[in-house]
Amino acid sequence: MSKTLVLTVAVLVSSALSVVSADDIPRTPSGQPDFSGTYDISVLTPYERDPKYGDTLYMDGREAREIEQADAAAAARANEASDPNRSAPAARGDEEFGGVGAYNRFWLDRGTTTFAIDGKYRTSILTDPPNGRLPTLTEAGEKRRADLPAFGYENTGTAWWLENGDDPYDGPESLTPLNRCVFHQSATIPIGPRAYNNVKTITQTETHVVLLVEWMHWARVIRLDSEHAHAGARSMAGDSIGWFEGDTLVVDTTHFMTSWHESREGLHVVERFTHLDEDNLLYEFTVNDPEHTAPYSGSLPWPRTDKRLYEFACHEGNYSVGNSLRGARFLEQEWRQQQGR
Repeated sequence: MSKTLVLTVAVLVSSALSVVSADDIPRTPSGQPDFSGTYDISVLTPYERDPKYGDTLYMDGREAREIEQADAAAAARANEASDPNRSAPAARGDEEFGGVGAYNRFWLDRGTTTFAIDGKYRTSILTDPPNGRLPTLTEAGEKRRADLPAFGYENTGTAWWLENGDDPYDGPESLTPLNRCVFHQSATIPIGPRAYNNVKTITQTETHVVLLVEWMHWARVIRLDSEHAHAGARSMAGDSIGWFEGDTLVVDTTHFMTSWHESREGLHVVERFTHLDEDNLLYEFTVNDPEHTAPYSGSLPWPRTDKRLYEFACHEGNYSVGNSLRGARFLEQEWRQQQGR
């Protein structure tokens, strides 16, 4: 895709934003805008808009404070000391990640504030479609997702997969990349805030920009003023190239994969990085995905932070894959005994 067409696509995320003077932003020795640094993108502004707002892009400050106060109250309740005489916790988690085997609030880092740009509080990170909601899936998109292995299955206490012919616990390869601590799409491209691990580090040279996402220990290497690799050079996060349009870094990514052996044809992501001021970036993205009925776009600030980005180390102490497979073998043995096999 030509850079001219990419620019046309990226205009979908345009909005009335003011940026700092060109003389006040960090620059590399060659004069390029320098985005190097560490940023904390945790934020309470929702990715998708609450339907009650319709096509309204902004909320007033009172509504923003209500969101922040409600989350602070929920965190305070969740962090209260547990009653030693309490009954057993719920069998399944709720929106606070409660329940047996789930995270408690201590592990979450979703931020404490909503974000405002030019003093206007946004109702969602998504800006297009106008309702701030993800476009519906196409029939092909629904089918592919239905055929993917699930992140988790309900534990019925039986080897139900032997009865219906499924094979979800055949081995590590039958589990999802997320289960195996390999890759997390929605944390990697386009980059959005998640329940935790929201600190990102950018390292920039004259020829490359590296986005260290660290969930799952993924470094996106962006080649500047380059061409895309041949169509066979694919990865889960695609192949990224970048260039400067004025003081904005434009990143174009194609050549995605959905698994180790399957290409994600037609998926195309355009990202734009611009200095709002010395310590804040504006991150914009447009996704063209043939599995959705329309493109979608969004934007959010990236505030610089003094926090350090630490190794995610998802595999350290990760017993879930091995124990899931051991449990499956036990249930299969029990099922065969019951069947007299």
